[in-house]
Amino acid sequence: MSKRDDKNEPSFEVFSVKDGPEEKSFFNRIGTAFRHKDGEGHTISLNALPVNDKIVLRTPKERLDEMRSPAPRRRGREDRDR
Repeated sequence: MSKRDDKNEPSFEVFSVKDGPEEKSFFNRIGTAFRHKDGEGHTISLNALPVNDKIVLRTPKERLDEMRSPAPRRRGREDRDR
C-alpha cells in the first residue's frame, strides 16, 4: 500500500461541476473519497449535495499540479488599451 493509504488521506476530492459561459466549468468542492483498506472500493464523504447532475473525482495531486501551472497572465493597467 502507498503512504497515502497508510495515513488514511483522501484518494480523491469530490467536486460538483457546473457548466458556465464560454465553455468554462466551475468546480465546487463538496467532499472527499477514501480508498477502502482492501483496495476494492472507495467511501465518498459529502459535505454538500450537488445541485446538478455532474460529479467529478480528482486526485489531490492533479489539483495541486493545476494550481502550480502558470496561469494566463491578466492584463494590468499599464497593458490596457486607452
